[in-house]
Amino acid sequence: LADLHNIDGDGVPSVTHGDLKNNQYMMVDGTYKLGDFNRGRFLRKNRESGEPCSYTIGKNDAKYRSPEEYRYDELTAKIDVWALGSTIFRILTGETVWHGYKTKKAQKKIASTNAAPPLPDEFQVSSNNRIHDLLREVMYKMCFVGDPEKRASALEVAEFLKEKAAKDFGIESFEL
Repeated sequence: LADLHNIDGDGVPSVTHGDLKNNQYMMVDGTYKLGDFNRGRFLRKNRESGEPCSYTIGKNDAKYRSPEEYRYDELTAKIDVWALGSTIFRILTGETVWHGYKTKKAQKKIASTNAAPPLPDEFQVSSNNRIHDLLREVMYKMCFVGDPEKRASALEVAEFLKEKAAKDFGIESFEL
């Protein structure tokens, strides 16, 4: 995701996926690739500030989208970071976000309160599993942040994971 957002190499998102979810990944020659860009957008940049322009996408279904998508606010690449949190949630718990909630009820709660999906009890407290703890930290401190201005970028998430991989797990080589 960080590579997609940073395709121009300048650290400023120029592409967004817009529909990031578990079934959008495919294995190609032993490497996971991101597919299905039907909701993707090339982000135009403001000529004066160099910052990406916001955009809108209609028909925001399901339960894994960001609060701003369900409110039909102006969007940025940060919607993909919220959705990345939903993907991490599935990897960690084996469940989809808002499991057990009706779609419309979950959407209303997300839109009106910026609510992050509730984590099953067995994953809420620190464990002896450092990877679980790391994934929980990324989800709730970087991805599931209601205000997109305060939400981490995909590049920030990738850099954080790279640093943690080296420091906590001894993985020195980590390609972004």
